[in-house]
Amino acid sequence: MVTWENTFQEIADAKPEIAILPVGSIEQHSFHLPVGTDFFAAQALGRRVAELLGDCYLLPALPFSCSREHCDFAGTVWLEPATLAAIVEDLVGAIHFHGINKMALVVAHGGNWIIKPTIRELNLDRTGMKVITTSPDSGTVEQGQFAELHAGGHETSLMLALHPHLVKLDRVAPDFAPAEGREFLDFTGMAGVSPTGLWGAPSEGSAEAGERMLATAAARASEYIKRTFADFDRLERERQGR
Repeated sequence: MVTWENTFQEIADAKPEIAILPVGSIEQHSFHLPVGTDFFAAQALGRRVAELLGDCYLLPALPFSCSREHCDFAGTVWLEPATLAAIVEDLVGAIHFHGINKMALVVAHGGNWIIKPTIRELNLDRTGMKVITTSPDSGTVEQGQFAELHAGGHETSLMLALHPHLVKLDRVAPDFAPAEGREFLDFTGMAGVSPTGLWGAPSEGSAEAGERMLATAAARASEYIKRTFADFDRLERERQGR
């Protein structure tokens, strides 16, 4: 594995087969978690996935993505969907220029719906570049009656495992799950259904659970990446009659 911490010569000598691009966000996470929660998660998950894969080039995590559903909360910043799509396309092009023909996006924010159609178009252009994405829900588990969607037990646990000094446990809002469905994030934004910016059960968070979830998510993502690119290669050989 090589990263942005290596020199250009070390990266050239390593000849990595896959580039890993973690994608985070800067958005509110209720009263007790930092706005950089998804960015921290993307950095950590991306590195663990890269370590499990071995033969890859780990890029630094993108801190910004599509977070407009949280725009009513201070500190949230966002890219327009077309901007994120253009950034992904540019980075794929740069990686391809250097002879790396596979890129996996490790996405830590659920609002980046634009990524799926973007990578579909990149792959169907058949330029020789193969691009896939992992699910931001790969490490999510249900926490009792509360589905973990935002700043709940899942993300509280992750931050307790990664950066406990940034978790303000004395400010945690009560566990909360709105009666409305997830689609209301598109209709009203998070503030319309949860004035505290919370959707989940932070009371159930723990550092131990965070470490387990991070390990599980990394294992799932790395296995998915290996399996999907192997299938990609097999289908390409079959297409070419080899």
